[in-house]
Amino acid sequence: MKYNWEKIYDEYLRSSITLKELAKRHGIKYGYLTRKSSREKWFLKRDEFQKSAREAVATELAKQVDENNEALGAITVKSAEAQVRRSMQTGDRLYTLFQAAVTAMQQGDLRTMRQAIDAWVTLDTHMRKVHRIDENADKPIVNIAVLSALPDRPAPVVVS
Repeated sequence: MKYNWEKIYDEYLRSSITLKELAKRHGIKYGYLTRKSSREKWFLKRDEFQKSAREAVATELAKQVDENNEALGAITVKSAEAQVRRSMQTGDRLYTLFQAAVTAMQQGDLRTMRQAIDAWVTLDTHMRKVHRIDENADKPIVNIAVLSALPDRPAPVVVS
């Protein structure tokens, strides 16, 4: 009886099938298959083949991880750019509020000055909550509440 040894060897090489199962599947006497596989060192070749296959899979996975890391890096950069944009917008709002308070103070408009300071405090409180600043620090970074405690009448401004 003639067997397709290439197919049988390939099946053994690429799987974890035992010689006994392989002999039964292909109608080969088990003793004959064990002698042939021993002579041709099938067991060692399967170990080498499977080791190289595992290494190829590991290399491919490492490549995919590298590609994913590059993609995540690009997302992080986009996130960092968005963070900078948000920080700039917050800075612009703070500047506008500060300018309104200064202008109101120079004009003696205490009501508008207090409104600007209250808006500043509200914005600062919101930013502290968003960025969890008060959770991570014992003392606030800037105590804006002091600004809201300004006297009702500003000191006279001397213009030279």
